Amino acid sequence: MSLKEIEFLKEKSKKFYLNALYLFEKGYHDLCAFNLEQSCQLLTKYLIAKRIGDWPKTHYLEHLLRTLSEIYDKPEIYEYYVNNELFFDDLTDAYFTTRYFPKVFTKSLVEKLIENYKKFVEFLEGTLNEKFEFDI
Repeated sequence: MSLKEIEFLKEKSKKFYLNALYLFEKGYHDLCAFNLEQSCQLLTKYLIAKRIGDWPKTHYLEHLLRTLSEIYDKPEIYEYYVNNELFFDDLTDAYFTTRYFPKVFTKSLVEKLIENYKKFVEFLEGTLNEKFEFDI
């Protein structure tokens, strides 16, 4: 795949992030968390595809971040995952539970998810020397 064919993943990631912020303001905390997870997943898949031309067909952030770390030869990416495992587990939880279970995401939890997601994007920008233009 060409870079142009892969760019849609980054653009969708940005839209999910912006939608998450909108949903937070509306008080839809469960859907905000879901949209943050989708943004994270698509951004990671974009970075993988940019390097190897395709992306893993998985929804598990742990697997995606391990793959990202390996293909960029940046062990600090997976270390970031390990050091922030609860954050990534909450995002993964949001992916599954918001669709199939009546789990409630509190405002304070989602505020932390947003803040941690911003830090993650900034970490990736610095580590990979790339600007994603998310207005974080």
